[in-house]
Amino acid sequence: MDPESVREPASSTTEKKTTATSVDAADIPGAMRRLPLSKRILGIVWDSLDKTPEERAFIAKIDWWILSYCCIAYFVKYLDQTNVSNAYVSGMKEDLSLTGNDLNFLTTYWTIGYILGQLPSQFVLTKVRPSIWLPSLELAWGFIVMGMAGAKNVETLYALRFFVGLLEASAYPGIMTLLGNWYTPSELGKRACIFQASSSAAQMFSGYLQAGLYHGMNGRAGLAAWRWLFIFDGIIGVPIALYGYWALPDQPTSSKAIWLKPRDREIAISRMENVGRAPLKRLTWKTIRSVALNWPVWLFCSLFIAHVCAIRIYSYFNVWLKSTHMYSTERVNLIPTAGYGLQIVCTLTYAWVSDALRTRWPVIIVAVSISLIGTIILSVWPEHNTSAMLAGWLLTFCETGAGALIITWINEICSHSAEHRAIIIGVVETMAFTFQAWVPLLIYNTGEAPHFKIGYEMATMFFALMILLTLAILFCLKRWPQS
Repeated sequence: MDPESVREPASSTTEKKTTATSVDAADIPGAMRRLPLSKRILGIVWDSLDKTPEERAFIAKIDWWILSYCCIAYFVKYLDQTNVSNAYVSGMKEDLSLTGNDLNFLTTYWTIGYILGQLPSQFVLTKVRPSIWLPSLELAWGFIVMGMAGAKNVETLYALRFFVGLLEASAYPGIMTLLGNWYTPSELGKRACIFQASSSAAQMFSGYLQAGLYHGMNGRAGLAAWRWLFIFDGIIGVPIALYGYWALPDQPTSSKAIWLKPRDREIAISRMENVGRAPLKRLTWKTIRSVALNWPVWLFCSLFIAHVCAIRIYSYFNVWLKSTHMYSTERVNLIPTAGYGLQIVCTLTYAWVSDALRTRWPVIIVAVSISLIGTIILSVWPEHNTSAMLAGWLLTFCETGAGALIITWINEICSHSAEHRAIIIGVVETMAFTFQAWVPLLIYNTGEAPHFKIGYEMATMFFALMILLTLAILFCLKRWPQS
Protein backbone atom coordinates (compact mmCIF):
# COMPACT_ATOMS: atom_id res chain seq x y z
CA MET A 1 0.00 0.00 0.00
CA ASP A 2 1.44 3.33 -1.00
CA PRO A 3 0.49 5.96 1.60
CA GLU A 4 1.10 8.76 -0.89
CA SER A 5 -1.63 7.37 -3.13
CA VAL A 6 -4.29 7.36 -0.42
CA ARG A 7 -6.83 9.83 -1.69
CA GLU A 8 -10.47 9.80 -2.64
CA PRO A 9 -11.44 9.86 -6.30
CA ALA A 10 -12.76 13.19 -7.47
CA SER A 11 -16.52 13.44 -7.18
CA SER A 12 -19.03 16.09 -6.26
CA THR A 13 -20.39 16.57 -2.75
CA THR A 14 -23.84 15.62 -3.97
CA GLU A 15 -22.51 12.42 -5.50
CA LYS A 16 -20.82 11.47 -2.22
CA LYS A 17 -23.95 12.08 -0.21
CA THR A 18 -26.03 10.01 -2.58
CA THR A 19 -23.55 7.15 -2.37
CA ALA A 20 -23.29 7.32 1.38
CA THR A 21 -27.02 7.18 1.92
CA SER A 22 -27.61 4.40 -0.58
CA VAL A 23 -24.74 2.16 0.45
CA ASP A 24 -24.93 -0.29 3.30
CA ALA A 25 -27.81 1.20 5.25
CA ALA A 26 -28.16 -2.18 6.93
CA ASP A 27 -24.95 -1.48 8.82
CA ILE A 28 -26.70 1.28 10.74
CA PRO A 29 -28.68 -0.40 13.57
CA GLY A 30 -31.56 2.06 13.37
CA ALA A 31 -31.84 1.62 9.63
CA MET A 32 -31.78 -2.12 10.08
CA ARG A 33 -34.75 -1.97 12.43
CA ARG A 34 -36.73 0.12 9.91
CA LEU A 35 -36.26 -2.43 7.14
CA PRO A 36 -39.21 -4.74 6.37
CA LEU A 37 -39.10 -8.13 8.10
CA SER A 38 -38.46 -9.93 4.80
CA LYS A 39 -35.42 -7.73 4.12
CA ARG A 40 -34.05 -8.31 7.63
CA ILE A 41 -34.40 -12.08 7.22
CA LEU A 42 -32.64 -11.94 3.84
CA GLY A 43 -29.88 -9.85 5.41
CA ILE A 44 -29.29 -12.55 8.00
CA VAL A 45 -29.28 -15.37 5.44
CA TRP A 46 -26.73 -13.49 3.31
CA ASP A 47 -25.69 -9.95 4.05
CA SER A 48 -26.05 -8.53 0.53
CA LEU A 49 -29.64 -9.66 -0.07
CA ASP A 50 -31.09 -6.69 1.83
CA LYS A 51 -29.05 -4.12 -0.12
CA THR A 52 -29.59 -2.21 -3.35
CA PRO A 53 -28.97 -4.08 -6.63
CA GLU A 54 -25.90 -1.93 -7.32
CA GLU A 55 -24.29 -2.64 -3.96
CA ARG A 56 -25.29 -6.29 -4.17
CA ALA A 57 -23.44 -6.57 -7.50
CA PHE A 58 -20.41 -4.83 -5.97
CA ILE A 59 -20.27 -7.21 -2.98
CA ALA A 60 -20.62 -10.22 -5.29
CA LYS A 61 -17.67 -8.92 -7.31
CA ILE A 62 -15.31 -8.44 -4.35
CA ASP A 63 -16.46 -11.77 -2.89
CA TRP A 64 -15.51 -13.49 -6.12
CA TRP A 65 -12.03 -11.99 -6.35
CA ILE A 66 -10.97 -11.42 -2.73
CA LEU A 67 -12.51 -14.48 -1.08
CA SER A 68 -11.52 -16.85 -3.89
CA TYR A 69 -7.84 -15.98 -3.51
CA CYS A 70 -7.84 -15.71 0.28
CA CYS A 71 -9.60 -19.02 0.88
CA ILE A 72 -7.64 -21.03 -1.68
CA ALA A 73 -4.30 -19.55 -0.58
CA TYR A 74 -5.00 -20.25 3.08
CA PHE A 75 -6.35 -23.71 2.21
CA VAL A 76 -2.98 -24.62 0.71
CA LYS A 77 -1.07 -23.11 3.65
CA TYR A 78 -3.02 -25.13 6.18
CA LEU A 79 -2.82 -28.22 4.00
CA ASP A 80 0.95 -28.04 4.49
CA GLN A 81 0.64 -27.62 8.27
CA THR A 82 -1.59 -30.68 8.53
CA ASN A 83 0.56 -32.62 6.09
CA VAL A 84 3.43 -32.68 8.59
CA SER A 85 1.30 -34.50 11.18
CA ASN A 86 -0.20 -36.84 8.58
CA ALA A 87 3.23 -37.55 7.07
CA TYR A 88 4.53 -38.36 10.56
CA VAL A 89 1.99 -41.16 11.04
CA SER A 90 2.33 -42.33 7.41
CA GLY A 91 5.99 -43.30 7.22
CA MET A 92 8.03 -40.13 7.75
CA LYS A 93 8.74 -41.06 11.37
CA GLU A 94 10.27 -44.39 10.35
CA ASP A 95 12.01 -43.17 7.15
CA LEU A 96 13.83 -40.29 8.88
CA SER A 97 14.20 -42.06 12.25
CA LEU A 98 12.24 -39.42 14.17
CA THR A 99 12.15 -39.92 17.93
CA GLY A 100 10.94 -38.26 21.12
CA ASN A 101 9.98 -34.62 20.59
CA ASP A 102 10.99 -34.38 16.91
CA LEU A 103 7.41 -33.82 15.73
CA ASN A 104 7.05 -30.92 18.15
CA PHE A 105 10.41 -29.49 17.05
CA LEU A 106 9.22 -29.47 13.43
CA THR A 107 6.34 -27.28 14.54
CA THR A 108 8.62 -25.19 16.74
CA TYR A 109 11.00 -24.34 13.87
CA TRP A 110 8.01 -23.44 11.69
CA THR A 111 6.66 -21.28 14.51
CA ILE A 112 10.00 -19.45 14.99
CA GLY A 113 9.95 -18.49 11.30
CA TYR A 114 6.29 -17.53 11.57
CA ILE A 115 6.99 -15.31 14.59
CA LEU A 116 9.93 -13.54 12.95
CA GLY A 117 7.93 -12.86 9.79
CA GLN A 118 4.71 -11.53 11.36
CA LEU A 119 5.36 -7.92 12.35
CA PRO A 120 7.84 -7.17 9.52
CA SER A 121 5.23 -8.41 7.05
CA GLN A 122 2.52 -6.20 8.57
CA PHE A 123 4.86 -3.19 8.42
CA VAL A 124 5.75 -3.98 4.80
CA LEU A 125 2.01 -4.00 4.01
CA THR A 126 1.90 -0.30 4.97
CA LYS A 127 4.51 0.39 2.25
CA VAL A 128 4.02 -2.30 -0.42
CA ARG A 129 0.74 -3.25 -2.07
CA PRO A 130 -0.78 -6.53 -0.77
CA SER A 131 -1.35 -7.52 -4.42
CA ILE A 132 2.45 -7.65 -4.84
CA TRP A 133 3.65 -8.67 -1.39
CA LEU A 134 1.29 -11.54 -0.52
CA PRO A 135 1.45 -13.46 -3.84
CA SER A 136 5.26 -13.08 -4.02
CA LEU A 137 5.67 -14.74 -0.63
CA GLU A 138 3.17 -17.40 -1.70
CA LEU A 139 5.26 -18.20 -4.79
CA ALA A 140 8.49 -18.64 -2.82
CA TRP A 141 6.60 -20.67 -0.22
CA GLY A 142 5.42 -23.19 -2.83
CA PHE A 143 8.96 -24.01 -3.95
CA ILE A 144 10.22 -24.43 -0.37
CA VAL A 145 7.36 -26.84 0.45
CA MET A 146 8.19 -28.96 -2.58
CA GLY A 147 11.78 -29.08 -1.34
CA MET A 148 10.63 -30.88 1.81
CA ALA A 149 9.94 -33.96 -0.29
CA GLY A 150 13.68 -34.36 -0.79
CA ALA A 151 14.66 -34.18 2.89
CA LYS A 152 17.04 -36.99 3.93
CA ASN A 153 17.18 -36.21 7.63
CA VAL A 154 15.28 -34.32 10.32
CA GLU A 155 17.84 -31.46 10.37
CA THR A 156 16.96 -30.60 6.76
CA LEU A 157 13.29 -30.63 7.66
CA TYR A 158 13.97 -28.27 10.58
CA ALA A 159 15.61 -25.72 8.25
CA LEU A 160 12.90 -25.98 5.60
CA ARG A 161 10.11 -25.70 8.17
CA PHE A 162 11.69 -22.48 9.45
CA PHE A 163 11.59 -20.88 5.98
CA VAL A 164 8.07 -22.19 5.32
CA GLY A 165 6.92 -20.46 8.52
CA LEU A 166 8.79 -17.25 7.63
CA LEU A 167 7.12 -17.05 4.21
CA GLU A 168 3.72 -18.07 5.55
CA ALA A 169 3.73 -15.41 8.28
CA SER A 170 2.04 -12.85 6.03
CA ALA A 171 -1.00 -14.98 5.20
CA TYR A 172 -3.37 -14.87 8.18
CA PRO A 173 -2.76 -11.33 9.52
CA GLY A 174 -2.32 -9.86 6.04
CA ILE A 175 -5.54 -11.35 4.71
CA MET A 176 -7.52 -10.48 7.84
CA THR A 177 -6.30 -6.87 7.53
CA LEU A 178 -7.26 -6.87 3.85
CA LEU A 179 -10.77 -8.13 4.61
CA GLY A 180 -11.19 -5.35 7.16
CA ASN A 181 -10.48 -2.80 4.40
CA TRP A 182 -13.37 -3.95 2.21
CA TYR A 183 -16.17 -5.40 4.34
CA THR A 184 -18.54 -3.72 6.78
CA PRO A 185 -19.35 -5.07 10.28
CA SER A 186 -22.45 -6.93 9.08
CA GLU A 187 -20.34 -8.69 6.41
CA LEU A 188 -16.94 -9.17 8.00
CA GLY A 189 -17.84 -11.95 10.44
CA LYS A 190 -19.10 -14.25 7.68
CA ARG A 191 -16.13 -13.61 5.42
CA ALA A 192 -13.59 -14.02 8.22
CA CYS A 193 -15.18 -17.31 9.25
CA ILE A 194 -15.47 -18.56 5.66
CA PHE A 195 -11.77 -17.75 5.34
CA GLN A 196 -11.10 -19.58 8.62
CA ALA A 197 -13.19 -22.55 7.46
CA SER A 198 -10.85 -22.97 4.49
CA SER A 199 -8.16 -24.07 6.97
CA SER A 200 -10.51 -26.70 8.37
CA ALA A 201 -11.29 -27.88 4.84
CA ALA A 202 -7.55 -28.15 4.19
CA GLN A 203 -6.99 -30.26 7.29
CA MET A 204 -9.93 -32.45 6.30
CA PHE A 205 -8.67 -32.80 2.73
CA SER A 206 -5.14 -33.59 3.92
CA GLY A 207 -6.35 -36.77 5.59
CA TYR A 208 -8.05 -37.97 2.41
CA LEU A 209 -5.06 -36.90 0.30
CA GLN A 210 -2.55 -38.76 2.49
CA ALA A 211 -4.78 -41.86 2.60
CA GLY A 212 -5.11 -41.77 -1.20
CA LEU A 213 -1.40 -41.22 -1.75
CA TYR A 214 -0.51 -43.98 0.69
CA HIS A 215 -2.77 -46.36 -1.24
CA GLY A 216 -1.92 -45.31 -4.82
CA MET A 217 1.40 -43.42 -4.90
CA ASN A 218 3.54 -45.07 -2.23
CA GLY A 219 6.79 -46.09 -3.94
CA ARG A 220 6.04 -44.35 -7.27
CA ALA A 221 9.22 -42.89 -8.80
CA GLY A 222 11.01 -44.25 -5.76
CA LEU A 223 9.25 -41.83 -3.41
CA ALA A 224 7.26 -42.64 -0.29
CA ALA A 225 3.67 -41.43 -0.10
CA TRP A 226 4.49 -38.80 2.54
CA ARG A 227 7.01 -37.20 0.15
CA TRP A 228 4.37 -36.98 -2.58
CA LEU A 229 2.19 -35.14 -0.07
CA PHE A 230 4.59 -32.16 0.03
CA ILE A 231 5.15 -32.22 -3.74
CA PHE A 232 1.41 -31.96 -4.39
CA ASP A 233 1.02 -29.14 -1.87
CA GLY A 234 3.83 -27.05 -3.37
CA ILE A 235 2.62 -27.56 -6.93
CA ILE A 236 -0.86 -26.33 -5.99
CA GLY A 237 0.59 -23.18 -4.40
CA VAL A 238 2.35 -21.84 -7.53
CA PRO A 239 -0.72 -21.08 -9.75
CA ILE A 240 -2.56 -19.69 -6.71
CA ALA A 241 0.26 -17.19 -6.19
CA LEU A 242 0.11 -16.11 -9.84
CA TYR A 243 -3.67 -15.65 -9.50
CA GLY A 244 -3.14 -13.41 -6.45
CA TYR A 245 -1.27 -10.78 -8.52
CA TRP A 246 -4.53 -10.26 -10.43
CA ALA A 247 -7.17 -10.89 -7.77
CA LEU A 248 -6.04 -8.82 -4.76
CA PRO A 249 -7.35 -5.22 -4.82
CA ASP A 250 -5.18 -3.59 -2.06
CA GLN A 251 -7.45 -1.05 -0.29
CA PRO A 252 -10.38 1.04 -1.63
CA THR A 253 -8.54 4.37 -1.71
CA SER A 254 -5.47 3.06 -3.54
CA SER A 255 -6.64 0.03 -5.52
CA LYS A 256 -5.36 -0.47 -9.04
CA ALA A 257 -7.20 -3.73 -9.64
CA ILE A 258 -8.22 -3.97 -13.30
CA TRP A 259 -11.51 -5.64 -12.40
CA LEU A 260 -12.65 -2.66 -10.28
CA LYS A 261 -14.47 0.09 -12.19
CA PRO A 262 -14.41 3.75 -11.06
CA ARG A 263 -17.94 3.42 -9.69
CA ASP A 264 -16.90 0.31 -7.73
CA ARG A 265 -14.13 2.31 -6.04
CA GLU A 266 -16.60 5.07 -5.11
CA ILE A 267 -18.94 2.52 -3.55
CA ALA A 268 -16.08 0.85 -1.67
CA ILE A 269 -14.85 4.16 -0.22
CA SER A 270 -18.32 5.33 0.82
CA ARG A 271 -19.08 1.98 2.48
CA MET A 272 -15.99 2.28 4.65
CA GLU A 273 -16.78 5.92 5.46
CA ASN A 274 -20.31 4.97 6.55
CA VAL A 275 -19.00 2.55 9.18
CA GLY A 276 -16.11 4.77 10.28
CA ARG A 277 -13.46 2.49 8.78
CA ALA A 278 -10.49 4.79 8.20
CA PRO A 279 -8.11 4.26 5.24
CA LEU A 280 -4.42 3.58 5.77
CA LYS A 281 -2.18 6.59 6.46
CA ARG A 282 1.54 6.99 6.99
CA LEU A 283 2.72 4.90 9.94
CA THR A 284 4.33 7.05 12.66
CA TRP A 285 5.93 6.48 16.07
CA LYS A 286 2.98 8.34 17.57
CA THR A 287 0.65 5.65 16.21
CA ILE A 288 2.89 2.86 17.53
CA ARG A 289 2.97 4.55 20.95
CA SER A 290 -0.82 4.93 20.91
CA VAL A 291 -1.23 1.22 20.19
CA ALA A 292 1.19 0.23 22.97
CA LEU A 293 -0.51 2.41 25.59
CA ASN A 294 -4.08 1.24 24.92
CA TRP A 295 -5.78 -1.85 26.31
CA PRO A 296 -6.84 -3.64 23.04
CA VAL A 297 -3.35 -4.84 22.11
CA TRP A 298 -2.67 -6.34 25.55
CA LEU A 299 -6.03 -8.00 26.18
CA PHE A 300 -6.38 -9.30 22.64
CA CYS A 301 -2.81 -10.62 22.79
CA SER A 302 -3.67 -12.55 25.95
CA LEU A 303 -6.91 -13.85 24.45
CA PHE A 304 -5.29 -15.01 21.22
CA ILE A 305 -2.37 -16.62 23.07
CA ALA A 306 -4.87 -18.67 25.08
CA HIS A 307 -6.77 -19.51 21.87
CA VAL A 308 -3.70 -20.72 19.94
CA CYS A 309 -2.34 -22.73 22.87
CA ALA A 310 -5.75 -24.31 23.56
CA ILE A 311 -6.59 -25.47 20.03
CA ARG A 312 -3.17 -27.09 19.68
CA ILE A 313 -4.65 -30.14 21.39
CA TYR A 314 -6.66 -31.49 18.46
CA SER A 315 -3.54 -31.88 16.27
CA TYR A 316 -2.63 -34.89 18.44
CA PHE A 317 -5.86 -36.76 17.69
CA ASN A 318 -4.20 -38.94 15.05
CA VAL A 319 -1.28 -39.65 17.41
CA TRP A 320 -3.79 -41.07 19.92
CA LEU A 321 -5.55 -43.03 17.17
CA LYS A 322 -2.27 -44.63 16.10
CA SER A 323 -1.39 -45.52 19.70
CA THR A 324 -4.59 -47.55 20.13
CA HIS A 325 -3.42 -50.05 17.44
CA MET A 326 -7.10 -50.38 16.51
CA TYR A 327 -6.89 -48.67 13.10
CA SER A 328 -4.93 -49.02 9.86
CA THR A 329 -2.70 -46.17 8.60
CA GLU A 330 -5.42 -45.09 6.14
CA ARG A 331 -8.04 -44.95 8.91
CA VAL A 332 -5.71 -43.04 11.23
CA ASN A 333 -5.56 -40.36 8.50
CA LEU A 334 -9.28 -40.48 7.72
CA ILE A 335 -10.95 -40.50 11.16
CA PRO A 336 -9.78 -36.95 12.11
CA THR A 337 -11.50 -35.61 8.99
CA ALA A 338 -14.76 -35.96 10.92
CA GLY A 339 -13.38 -33.40 13.38
CA TYR A 340 -12.44 -31.01 10.59
CA GLY A 341 -15.90 -31.42 9.06
CA LEU A 342 -17.41 -30.56 12.46
CA GLN A 343 -15.00 -27.61 12.62
CA ILE A 344 -16.33 -26.24 9.32
CA VAL A 345 -19.97 -26.54 10.44
CA CYS A 346 -19.23 -24.84 13.77
CA THR A 347 -17.15 -22.06 12.22
CA LEU A 348 -19.83 -21.14 9.68
CA THR A 349 -22.53 -21.35 12.35
CA TYR A 350 -20.58 -18.92 14.52
CA ALA A 351 -20.30 -16.56 11.53
CA TRP A 352 -24.01 -16.43 10.78
CA VAL A 353 -25.08 -16.22 14.42
CA SER A 354 -22.58 -13.48 15.35
CA ASP A 355 -23.48 -11.40 12.28
CA ALA A 356 -27.20 -11.85 13.00
CA LEU A 357 -26.68 -10.78 16.62
CA ARG A 358 -24.24 -8.06 15.50
CA THR A 359 -21.94 -8.94 18.36
CA ARG A 360 -18.97 -11.29 18.78
CA TRP A 361 -18.35 -11.98 22.45
CA PRO A 362 -21.34 -14.29 23.27
CA VAL A 363 -20.53 -16.54 20.30
CA ILE A 364 -16.85 -16.70 21.30
CA ILE A 365 -17.84 -17.82 24.82
CA VAL A 366 -20.22 -20.50 23.47
CA ALA A 367 -17.54 -21.83 21.09
CA VAL A 368 -14.98 -21.99 23.89
CA SER A 369 -17.41 -23.71 26.28
CA ILE A 370 -18.07 -26.54 23.79
CA SER A 371 -14.37 -27.38 23.44
CA LEU A 372 -13.87 -26.94 27.17
CA ILE A 373 -16.15 -29.94 27.69
CA GLY A 374 -13.94 -31.96 25.34
CA THR A 375 -10.73 -31.14 27.18
CA ILE A 376 -12.36 -32.00 30.51
CA ILE A 377 -13.24 -35.45 29.12
CA LEU A 378 -9.64 -35.96 27.96
CA SER A 379 -8.32 -34.75 31.31
CA VAL A 380 -10.39 -37.44 33.05
CA TRP A 381 -8.92 -39.92 30.47
CA PRO A 382 -11.56 -42.66 30.18
CA GLU A 383 -9.10 -44.72 28.10
CA HIS A 384 -11.21 -47.90 28.13
CA ASN A 385 -14.27 -46.02 26.88
CA THR A 386 -13.44 -45.45 23.21
CA SER A 387 -16.73 -43.63 22.52
CA ALA A 388 -16.08 -41.11 25.30
CA MET A 389 -12.51 -40.57 24.11
CA LEU A 390 -13.65 -39.99 20.52
CA ALA A 391 -16.33 -37.56 21.72
CA GLY A 392 -13.76 -35.67 23.78
CA TRP A 393 -11.36 -35.36 20.87
CA LEU A 394 -14.07 -34.26 18.42
CA LEU A 395 -15.33 -31.53 20.77
CA THR A 396 -11.83 -30.00 20.88
CA PHE A 397 -12.22 -29.14 17.18
CA CYS A 398 -15.27 -26.91 17.75
CA GLU A 399 -13.57 -23.75 19.07
CA THR A 400 -11.25 -22.98 16.15
CA GLY A 401 -13.72 -20.66 14.39
CA ALA A 402 -13.65 -18.34 17.40
CA GLY A 403 -10.21 -17.21 16.24
CA ALA A 404 -11.72 -15.52 13.18
CA LEU A 405 -14.29 -13.79 15.37
CA ILE A 406 -11.52 -12.50 17.66
CA ILE A 407 -9.70 -10.90 14.69
CA THR A 408 -13.03 -9.59 13.37
CA TRP A 409 -13.65 -8.02 16.78
CA ILE A 410 -10.26 -6.25 16.55
CA ASN A 411 -11.14 -4.90 13.08
CA GLU A 412 -14.41 -3.53 14.44
CA ILE A 413 -13.11 -2.07 17.71
CA CYS A 414 -10.26 -0.34 15.85
CA SER A 415 -12.33 0.89 12.89
CA HIS A 416 -11.03 4.42 13.48
CA SER A 417 -7.48 3.55 12.40
CA ALA A 418 -6.20 1.20 9.72
CA GLU A 419 -2.71 1.47 11.24
CA HIS A 420 -4.01 0.32 14.63
CA ARG A 421 -5.75 -2.63 12.99
CA ALA A 422 -2.64 -3.71 11.08
CA ILE A 423 -0.29 -3.37 14.05
CA ILE A 424 -2.57 -4.97 16.63
CA ILE A 425 -3.39 -7.95 14.40
CA GLY A 426 0.34 -8.40 13.71
CA VAL A 427 1.31 -8.14 17.38
CA VAL A 428 -1.51 -10.47 18.45
CA GLU A 429 -0.47 -13.14 15.95
CA THR A 430 3.23 -12.75 16.78
CA MET A 431 2.75 -13.07 20.53
CA ALA A 432 0.35 -16.00 20.20
CA PHE A 433 2.74 -18.00 18.06
CA THR A 434 5.67 -17.06 20.28
CA PHE A 435 3.94 -19.04 22.99
CA GLN A 436 3.07 -21.84 20.56
CA ALA A 437 6.79 -22.21 19.83
CA TRP A 438 7.59 -23.49 23.33
CA VAL A 439 4.39 -24.36 25.21
CA PRO A 440 3.73 -27.62 23.25
CA LEU A 441 7.29 -28.77 23.97
CA LEU A 442 6.48 -28.69 27.68
CA ILE A 443 2.93 -30.01 27.72
CA TYR A 444 2.78 -32.31 24.66
CA ASN A 445 6.01 -34.28 24.78
CA THR A 446 5.43 -36.89 22.07
CA GLY A 447 7.51 -39.33 24.10
CA GLU A 448 4.52 -39.44 26.51
CA ALA A 449 1.95 -40.02 23.77
CA PRO A 450 -0.91 -40.62 23.79
CA HIS A 451 -1.65 -39.64 27.42
CA PHE A 452 -0.55 -36.01 27.61
CA LYS A 453 -1.85 -35.56 31.14
CA ILE A 454 -0.43 -32.07 31.61
CA GLY A 455 -1.38 -31.08 28.06
CA TYR A 456 -5.05 -31.96 28.46
CA GLU A 457 -5.29 -30.08 31.77
CA MET A 458 -3.45 -27.05 30.40
CA ALA A 459 -5.78 -26.95 27.37
CA THR A 460 -8.70 -26.90 29.81
CA MET A 461 -7.08 -23.99 31.63
CA PHE A 462 -6.49 -22.05 28.40
CA PHE A 463 -10.13 -22.44 27.34
CA ALA A 464 -11.34 -21.27 30.76
CA LEU A 465 -8.94 -18.31 30.58
CA MET A 466 -10.41 -17.36 27.20
CA ILE A 467 -13.86 -16.95 28.75
CA LEU A 468 -12.48 -14.65 31.46
CA LEU A 469 -10.48 -12.56 28.97
CA THR A 470 -13.47 -12.19 26.65
CA LEU A 471 -15.49 -10.76 29.53
CA ALA A 472 -12.56 -8.48 30.45
CA ILE A 473 -12.47 -7.09 26.89
CA LEU A 474 -16.22 -6.50 27.01
CA PHE A 475 -15.81 -4.55 30.26
CA CYS A 476 -12.95 -2.43 28.89
CA LEU A 477 -14.85 -1.74 25.66
CA LYS A 478 -17.74 -0.29 27.65
CA ARG A 479 -15.47 1.61 30.04
CA TRP A 480 -12.84 2.83 27.55
CA PRO A 481 -14.28 2.72 23.99
CA GLN A 482 -11.84 3.27 21.12
CA SER A 483 -12.32 6.22 18.79
